[in-house]
Amino acid sequence: MSRETAFKAAATVLGVIAGAAAVEGFLREPFQLDVARLTIASPWLPAGFDGMKIVQLSDLHLHHISRAYRMAIDVIRKEHPSLVVITGDLVDRAEQTAACLAFLSELRAVAGVPVVVVPGNWDHRAFPTRQSIAAWHKHLQAETGIRVLVNQNVVLRRHGDRMWLVGTDDPYFGHADLDASFKGVPDTAFALVLTHAPEAFEELAQRPAARLVLAGHTHGGQVCLPFIGACVFLRDTARVSRAGCSSWVTRFSMSTRGWV
Repeated sequence: MSRETAFKAAATVLGVIAGAAAVEGFLREPFQLDVARLTIASPWLPAGFDGMKIVQLSDLHLHHISRAYRMAIDVIRKEHPSLVVITGDLVDRAEQTAACLAFLSELRAVAGVPVVVVPGNWDHRAFPTRQSIAAWHKHLQAETGIRVLVNQNVVLRRHGDRMWLVGTDDPYFGHADLDASFKGVPDTAFALVLTHAPEAFEELAQRPAARLVLAGHTHGGQVCLPFIGACVFLRDTARVSRAGCSSWVTRFSMSTRGWV
């Protein structure tokens, strides 16, 4: 094979890969719902929270309410969770807030349980100033009844026991403040931590109370190859496979696909 022929063959293969990636990213994934069920056992979990069911959604990037979002609401209706969490990237642009509010209002009504959100990097892109994103969060909470945690924590109580729910601001753009997020949380506590991006995993691993960390951002791995999974994963963390793509684990830390 001549060098020119080899070059053309390589260019063709790369073109096919690029085309497949475009179809996946823009035509299939935004309209696809993947549901993964995971049972986590922890010796630190208070007995009152045994059997608690959490539904995690992530990286909604709401442009309009498509079939996948309707399916998500149906899943929540059938699953009867104790808590729903959304780990960032609700919108890409400020003009998308109407669809976002409509979806979240319906989700909150169907769930009938607390729904908690943390910000992602695209939320900060849509609302680039501290004042604008604070105003958006205030409006979102007032319109939907959903709680937004921004470097904050709240106590959850169940069957006489308690645990902490910690929500960080987006670590990808450097907005996360872990000292503020864990303020008042005892080291011996069980804290469920919500953060948008896995960039926070290694630092969170130094927080004794961070027993379970849920994140999004990676959509299951920014680059996934057949039979291999995500090509890049964090140093000093374990890798697990879920729904054909990789996730990262630090203690019990998971970076999910768009939906879990």
